[in-house]
Amino acid sequence: MFVEAGLGRGDSVVVIAGTDQRDRLFERLAAGKFRPQSLRDPGQLSVLDAAEIAAGFVVGGVPQWTPFRNALAPVLSRLQASGRDTRVYSEMANTLWQAGNTDGAIGVEDFWNTLAGTYAFSLYCGYTMDTQSEHAYAAPLEELGRTHSDILSTPDDEQFGVALDRASKEIFGISLTQMSGVSRQDGARRFPSGQRTMLWVKRNLPLSTAQLAEKARQYFRENRA
Repeated sequence: MFVEAGLGRGDSVVVIAGTDQRDRLFERLAAGKFRPQSLRDPGQLSVLDAAEIAAGFVVGGVPQWTPFRNALAPVLSRLQASGRDTRVYSEMANTLWQAGNTDGAIGVEDFWNTLAGTYAFSLYCGYTMDTQSEHAYAAPLEELGRTHSDILSTPDDEQFGVALDRASKEIFGISLTQMSGVSRQDGARRFPSGQRTMLWVKRNLPLSTAQLAEKARQYFRENRA
């Protein structure tokens, strides 16, 4: 995991997450060779509440740059003074995304990119979304892709991509991932292949999105059985 790997390298790590995720993190660290409290003492690990931090810079649903910078710049300055590399795991944008404030979430991602122009850090943004559901693609995922250098896939993502190819061949007579238009959009090309396919269908064949997703979920479940 991003956090454990950073601590193992001796990096400074900032975790900005909800209570459940923080508890799970501490359980993993305690089960391994890391002890969260001992890491916090020398300042190698800083843990912040995502909802609390976001509440301080989101006004009327709109993220504000100055309070965002004022909340995070001191943390990054303190950690970088140690001379270690810095990693940040953040769920702040996800907090807004899950609340339906997708524009606010994208604004937060743009703020992180601006902050990276002043401070050196590696950022991992954690999101919770069901990318096998057609409803996920009603949100501006391509804009989310634009704000990130990479979007990491999981084994399930790859298996769902295979299921989507099978479904698209059955419904459309062609594997949509083979079509050049699937990956041309800058925001979409960072996603795993199956998600790129869904984004393409949403953009070009919106009435078929639900049908394709349902058929792909069927094949995905069959492959896992």
